[in-house]
Amino acid sequence: MRGYLEDFIRKSNSSLVMELNSSSLEELLLAQEVANETDTELDIRNIGVLMFAEHPEKLIPGAYIELTRFHSEEAEASDDFTEKIFTGPIWRQVQDALNYIKTTVIEQKVVKVQGQAEAERYFNYPYNALEETLVNAVFHKSYREPEPVEIRIYVDSIQILNYPGLAKWINLERFVSGKVKGRKYRNRRIGELFKEIDLSEKKGTGIPKILRELKQNGSPEPEFDMDEERTYLNAIIRIRDGFERKEKMSESMSESMSESMSESMSESMSELERARMQIILIYLETNKEINSAAAAKLLEVEIKTASRLLLKAEKLNILKGTGKTKNKVYFRE
Repeated sequence: MRGYLEDFIRKSNSSLVMELNSSSLEELLLAQEVANETDTELDIRNIGVLMFAEHPEKLIPGAYIELTRFHSEEAEASDDFTEKIFTGPIWRQVQDALNYIKTTVIEQKVVKVQGQAEAERYFNYPYNALEETLVNAVFHKSYREPEPVEIRIYVDSIQILNYPGLAKWINLERFVSGKVKGRKYRNRRIGELFKEIDLSEKKGTGIPKILRELKQNGSPEPEFDMDEERTYLNAIIRIRDGFERKEKMSESMSESMSESMSESMSESMSELERARMQIILIYLETNKEINSAAAAKLLEVEIKTASRLLLKAEKLNILKGTGKTKNKVYFRE
């Protein structure tokens, strides 16, 4: 617990940084107002468990983030998916989940516009909109509910689900337009602590920020789904036009792939290896190079598997490699 507490204090630039070496764990918890002192012992409050325990879900069921990534259009009807569970302090859960999305899901496209000096840049999903959506879900979740915050990544959308939904007094249309100002916050202390490490901004700015980030990126407006009893809230962020599913390739990429991989080369790779190479080549459209670690994250495989594939691609002259084994990078000419 102390390690997470110290990390949080350093990230928040709190004046407590100067007291880390001289203060006990109990003193730091009291200073953060996440524990109460009794005559006989220190009573750690639920907020202390959520923010600084290594496994808060063991004491507060549902205090974790569950991510499911579907790799085909069949989604739930298919066995082709990846599951990840993010545990630890809830602020670390948010950061870890966002890092996963940022490194394996978010893609950038650069388009040259005729008669314009600067190229147009946009993303399949704007990171800031996803960050705000996830932070809101963790912030507004009821920690009396055993269900976790869920992230479901489809081929054409990212959906973030939390329990319960909006309070009955909130008008859904005004909420979607960003015009509702909350009068009562479910987890006010979480919001205050998140704000200290820049995971949360001013009160009531969440939806307007999501709308603004999506509009600037040219993305569709978000959708919010609830049942009649408002037992859940599902926020849906659709992929921006101009991006295809990972297993699909642009026409130019398809032609480039054909040039890079002759029929004999293609026969040297299994169907699975060819599919993975397509993903790597698409990645290299907007990135100069790739190494085994980055390829492993991109393909969601072990580093040794990614390394073997990259070496084979080099032998087949699909990619060029430079550097020694541990620091070797691959690129396209």
